[in-house]
Amino acid sequence: MSKEFIKEIEKGLSEICNKIRFKKKQYYFIKPYTDNMIATLNFGMAAQKTPGHVYVNVTVGISYKEIEVLYAKLTEKNNGLFQSTISLQIGYLMPENSFKEWDFVESADNTNTFEDLLKSIQTYGFEYFERMKDYNNLLEAFETRSPGLLNQARDRYLPILYNIKGEKHKGLQFIEEAIERQKKPVDDEKKEFLKKLAGSGGQVIIGSGIGKVDPEYLKFAENYKAL
Repeated sequence: MSKEFIKEIEKGLSEICNKIRFKKKQYYFIKPYTDNMIATLNFGMAAQKTPGHVYVNVTVGISYKEIEVLYAKLTEKNNGLFQSTISLQIGYLMPENSFKEWDFVESADNTNTFEDLLKSIQTYGFEYFERMKDYNNLLEAFETRSPGLLNQARDRYLPILYNIKGEKHKGLQFIEEAIERQKKPVDDEKKEFLKKLAGSGGQVIIGSGIGKVDPEYLKFAENYKAL
């Protein structure tokens, strides 16, 4: 895969973002959506699947300023890196409800592919931004474990969301439940699954949050109680 083709795709993605007024910020393209909310786009590229093809996927998300300020305070991680509060691969917002990527072909006219990608963002991405503009919808997404939400993010963000809503007691209860969940050892079935992932001769490593409470989460819990 030529570097020129990769640069051509990157340029095309930047042009798409410029059309809908998203500007580059670190690993994201961002656009202020409300006084407290920033819409985000994040692109991934896979160039090793098929010779002469680059597959592009896009994740849409939102970053709530008020939430992220409190997140940085409670996690004691103020490294200056921008991040989404919640995000979702766009394919799960589309009728197919599955991972979606766009196939760009080297030495071909990819105009229609770029246009389809742009149209999908405008149709499904902006619908997601509008839905997440409602704080209750954001809270519901975390409560019901929206697709793509990892335990590590949910265990921290959901108490924060409760606190901002004036329901700190719910956050405290959830934190206790999260700690108990993290303490649970991995059962034999899960161990076998992890072994298969590791492959022949691979080593299975059980990390924090799987039979062991993450020390950073205990610190988060202390900081939350002190609010």
